[in-house]
Amino acid sequence: MKKIFTILTFLSVTSIFATDRFVDPNLSAGNGTTLFTNITSAVAAADNGDRIIVSSNTYNEAALTISKSLKIIPQTASTTINFNANIIIAGFPGMKLEILGFNLGVYSFSSVSSGNLTDKAKVSIIQCSAVNLDLNLTGFELNSIRNTISNQITYKNGSIILNNVGTIYISDDGLNNPSISDKNLIVANTINSLLYVYNNDNKFIIANNTIGGSLIIKRWNANSAIKNKIINNQFNNLQILVSAYNVPNYNLIFSNNTGNVTFYNNNDTSNPFDEQHLDYNSQNAEDIILYYNYYGSTGNSARFPNNDVGGIFEWSYNNILLNHPATSGGQPLSFINTPYPVPGNIIIDAGNPNHDYYDLDLTINDRGINGGPYSILNYNPTSNPNNSKAFIFDLDIPTDLFPGQNVNISAKGYHKN
Repeated sequence: MKKIFTILTFLSVTSIFATDRFVDPNLSAGNGTTLFTNITSAVAAADNGDRIIVSSNTYNEAALTISKSLKIIPQTASTTINFNANIIIAGFPGMKLEILGFNLGVYSFSSVSSGNLTDKAKVSIIQCSAVNLDLNLTGFELNSIRNTISNQITYKNGSIILNNVGTIYISDDGLNNPSISDKNLIVANTINSLLYVYNNDNKFIIANNTIGGSLIIKRWNANSAIKNKIINNQFNNLQILVSAYNVPNYNLIFSNNTGNVTFYNNNDTSNPFDEQHLDYNSQNAEDIILYYNYYGSTGNSARFPNNDVGGIFEWSYNNILLNHPATSGGQPLSFINTPYPVPGNIIIDAGNPNHDYYDLDLTINDRGINGGPYSILNYNPTSNPNNSKAFIFDLDIPTDLFPGQNVNISAKGYHKN
């Protein structure tokens, strides 16, 4: 008999004491309690746990600072609130904030304070558009879902799902004892310019994204008990760079990815960028500049991994082999370089046969964004009878079940109404 424990976490902040406060600029006047003509006054009057229900319209207000646990949503589902100002999040321990359906135009989301490492401020930005989304403070859990961010998402911990974005930057947190259970989840996004990972606190999963420009993995949780996965992505002429200096341990898995990649030339000693940018401990912003200024090496040899570093580096079932010398007997790295087994660009049932990578229908992995446990078809189905009101974006369930096993299932999601 299987013992199943289910934990469902929905990002809702309503409570039995919550008040619905309505905003409509066409009202002749508000009443100061439940009816308002602008968003700023509704936020000022609200208490933690309230919903602010906003008429879809254009709001020309000053920058809005939010320092409460609120749910701010359009009055009519699937409509847009045009808010022509910055939104600033003054987070605090235990904060639960959800913002849905806002178009900030040329303005951005940013933060001035946060929670802490043991009680994070949980902020969910859903179906919004802005120039930047910057929650780069220790003590935030960001859930950025179905947003259009023209420039950059910058954060430390959370889930980035179904966004169209220029750059995603995961910066380092202040945690001294990295977790082996929490994760940064980057799934089903279209990333146009750069995905940059510099965070050694939580493991990461980069899955089923379409990525152009550059993928730079510079610092990661190197705990040997976990695996950091880059799986089922579409690489559009992607330039890949992974740290090879001062690396404590490799635990990186590249598998089931499709598309074209290029690497730094292993013999290009004239490039001053190489030594700096491949340092696991360096976060110098100039490294990115040097990357673009000095990239021009020829050839197709990977600068990583460093065979003298322990751990596992797997490159399997991708479009091309990793052009890197195999380890010798005296080198500790377990280097797996599995060739794509069939000529051409075969996709269906042609990926990693390990159960961890099975498709949702429990068949062998389909390579690319439509395959694997994070298939984009699950996040963006062709038909949706419930109008996406309920949306689970992170389901953690074992792939193998055995008699008498205690099974822990956890999920994260939200409900729009």
